[in-house]
Amino acid sequence: MTPSTGPEGHAPAHGSPSADAGSLLPTGPTLTLASHRGPRHAVVAVEGPIDYHTAPQLLGHLTTKEMQNVPLLILDLTGVDFCDSSALGAFVDIHRRRSDAGHRFALTGLQSEVRRILELTQLTSVLPVHATVKDVLSEG
Repeated sequence: MTPSTGPEGHAPAHGSPSADAGSLLPTGPTLTLASHRGPRHAVVAVEGPIDYHTAPQLLGHLTTKEMQNVPLLILDLTGVDFCDSSALGAFVDIHRRRSDAGHRFALTGLQSEVRRILELTQLTSVLPVHATVKDVLSEG
């Protein structure tokens, strides 16, 4: 697995945003992203909240050339216990991009709060949602 920290290479931070001495913009929590490639798929395990501050990091990782070319991209959200509308927008954007390119996308490991938000917004009827990575891979 290849861990990825924030865009500046800092270790993930949790808590309220703080000002970086070298930056004019506040910095906030980052996600931990770990990627694993199979012969025709990639699994990206996400840890941390996906929100306004971290959704761009997730999108940046999922839209790299390496990720764009994989036939099946699985986003394992086992380590995510919070997401907001920015996360939902990111999920829909990635799903649309991958569908347009003829590739598949799936979400797995939804925690109760994340599942509840996806159900309330009816995105569970749009986005492929599975219990585990193994379930997605067994689908073929």
